[in-house]
Amino acid sequence: MKGVFRNNIIHFKEVESTNLLALSMIEENTTPLPFVITTDFQTLGKGQMSNKWDSENGKNLLMSVAINTDIKIENQFILNVISSLSVLDLLEDLNLENLSVKWPNDILVGKRKISGVLIQNKLLSDTIKSAVIGVGLNINQSNFTTFKREATSVNNENITNLSISEISDRLLYFLEFRFSKSDNENWKDYSKKLYLKDKVAPFEIEGKKQMGIIRKVDKTGELVLETEDSIRNFQMKEIEFLI
Repeated sequence: MKGVFRNNIIHFKEVESTNLLALSMIEENTTPLPFVITTDFQTLGKGQMSNKWDSENGKNLLMSVAINTDIKIENQFILNVISSLSVLDLLEDLNLENLSVKWPNDILVGKRKISGVLIQNKLLSDTIKSAVIGVGLNINQSNFTTFKREATSVNNENITNLSISEISDRLLYFLEFRFSKSDNENWKDYSKKLYLKDKVAPFEIEGKKQMGIIRKVDKTGELVLETEDSIRNFQMKEIEFLI
């Protein structure tokens, strides 16, 4: 993957969704992979599980990276690992501190969300043949719609003189870097940056508040949580973080 993502960047002033557009372009088979789509504004921006992504026009980084892969479906979470670490690498390069990844794919500064990743795959049998890695990163926005989790931006945390396009280029560099590393190295780094790992914290499970300790994310992408009487695995939307 190294050195390829920055060769084919397509920018739009406005789209419904960079991920949806990238998926459509893959389906039409008119643009060779890999390619990158960026935009100033999304009219139908989405986060994980159809959550709305709040972004003011021209203020933030909105990007989708379309790639060919040969990843077995049982290993698909490695794309989340690589993408999340790429954003963390970028933010560390911009001198932000107290960074972590909240399972499965939110990037936090302290407890505030600064970025989200949405990955959509195209399958052939048991293999992912192509994938779209969508990244939303708050850069210059200072006010956010009220969600359950407070949001922040790069310039709220540490003023930067870099343009959005320069930050975009750096993110693609770090994405190339992460694809060049072994899966084991990336998993190890992801585990180190996992939000609330090995700490007692409150969660909502089956409608009830319960204390638990995140022990790891397994290779299938399930969250492994230790509670008072058991160790359980959770998929997305089966558990909610309360802090």
